[in-house]
Amino acid sequence: MCFLWCYDIIKYVVFKGLLENRGIDPLVFLFLDMITVPGFIVGCARLVNSLSGRVMAWPKVLFWGILVLVNTLFPYVYAVLAGGPQFDTAAWVVFWTLILLMLANLIRTIRAGLIAEKQ
Repeated sequence: MCFLWCYDIIKYVVFKGLLENRGIDPLVFLFLDMITVPGFIVGCARLVNSLSGRVMAWPKVLFWGILVLVNTLFPYVYAVLAGGPQFDTAAWVVFWTLILLMLANLIRTIRAGLIAEKQ
């Protein structure tokens, strides 16, 4: 958890000027980024545990997967809402690409768990 919080502070220092130029309050972004770390860590651990069990409980997999996704995207959704009018096409492409890659990775992880369970 400390590593991710340090990473958040480094992101704040490096990208503070860029966030301000885009109309995004860097302190709010940092706050949202830091408060989602515990949920992200717990969600990842529980997601892995629910995928690696003998009987995969789909409601648990879905719940923990959504929790991880929400905790990952929450600060960036704030950035999109706060700086939306100033976002250019490239920023929107990067944002939606990140969302699609995270969803694809979640689906791949669940599918790999299913294949392992069948074998």
